[in-house]
Amino acid sequence: MTTPTHVAADIAVFLALTHVPGLNPNTADFVLLIGSNLIDIDHLFSHPIYHPRRNPFTTHTLHKSWLVLGAVSCALLFIRPLMFIAIGLLLHFALDYLYVRWFVMPAL
Repeated sequence: MTTPTHVAADIAVFLALTHVPGLNPNTADFVLLIGSNLIDIDHLFSHPIYHPRRNPFTTHTLHKSWLVLGAVSCALLFIRPLMFIAIGLLLHFALDYLYVRWFVMPAL
């Protein structure tokens, strides 16, 4: 997905999490959630930087290890200061997966 889609999804999830009792997310949590999109920095090493039909899980360095990052993110969900980075990474990979399924490799 494109960066605006990732940021919009992060904002929506953050707003939804503000209604969870006992969680009380603050500005720092919002910055961590948005900051998790820095995993897309590996796009700068691709040529061209953006290609609409490219599979990020096979071409981008930080996306190739999505399984390891997903497992670490699941573990980080239980550590309060890092919870929002974990949520952001899991959301990021979920959106990239949907992008690949819908646009890069559509059903035949």
